[in-house]
Amino acid sequence: MDEFFGIDIGGTSVKWAVLGEDFSIRERGSIPTDFSTADDAVAALMAIVEPYADRVRAIGVSAPGGIYEDDPDGVIHRGGALTYMDGCPLGKLLRERFDMPVVVNNDGKCCALGEYAAGALRGTSVGVVLAIGTGIGGGIVIDGRVLRGANCFAGEFSFLRNDVQAPVSMENIFAGTGGWRALAEMVLAEKGLKDDGTVDGRKVFEWIADGDVDAQRGLDRYALMFDNMLVNLQAVIDPEVFAIAGGISCHPELIDALEAQMPRAVEGFVGPLAGFPTPRVRVAQLGNDANLYGAVQEAMRLARP
Repeated sequence: MDEFFGIDIGGTSVKWAVLGEDFSIRERGSIPTDFSTADDAVAALMAIVEPYADRVRAIGVSAPGGIYEDDPDGVIHRGGALTYMDGCPLGKLLRERFDMPVVVNNDGKCCALGEYAAGALRGTSVGVVLAIGTGIGGGIVIDGRVLRGANCFAGEFSFLRNDVQAPVSMENIFAGTGGWRALAEMVLAEKGLKDDGTVDGRKVFEWIADGDVDAQRGLDRYALMFDNMLVNLQAVIDPEVFAIAGGISCHPELIDALEAQMPRAVEGFVGPLAGFPTPRVRVAQLGNDANLYGAVQEAMRLARP
């Protein structure tokens, strides 16, 4: 069985794994992302791959930033939090070093591809992943290919406007109202508490698990807002499934709230507006490994004759 090498470059660590063509993980590891230059990062990645170069058929890399579709050099644009990677032809450098196919893709898009390959989007023809973090990342998968867009910006859900008549601001884009901090703010407001920066998603769901009705009311407010944005996305993309990823997605209370509030989000589609498809929500299944699976999914596609 062929094997492939997956790399997930994150802001705090670089995770890697050797995967079989059945997506079984054979070996894995990680190193800190403590680089200061692109040269340092590339050298570290080469050192990770080196011991496995003779046994893998291709390399797939998940990285922050924009990477244009079918760019053979895998040039990273912008670099996200790793600004020093801007302009780095990572795919070309790894391909020349190891003489094998290399594909580089954006991390959010790899997350979506991973869920398509072995997770919540498996078997769908059109599926979407929304990863809830400080903003809203993710990707759109259509017939097994991730949509990148003309500017590598498809799936950057953070930039969706909440009110098209209001000026652009963090308070008026989905990053500001859909990230985990927005959930914490809504819960604190319902509890009548000031936001001193100490309450995170874990604490919010501890309150909810303990039966705190004010915290549940805050979660319901957040879920209705989130569902309203899914309704907009349903009208544009019309996916079979929205898979919810990110740190707070591991709490079943979040998915329960999204499902419970969805009837309110679509209740106005009656009469001449009837027939609107209700967005279908699932929890993403692969957790922090989704990017690795997605990177290898692309490597397999590239390596096929």
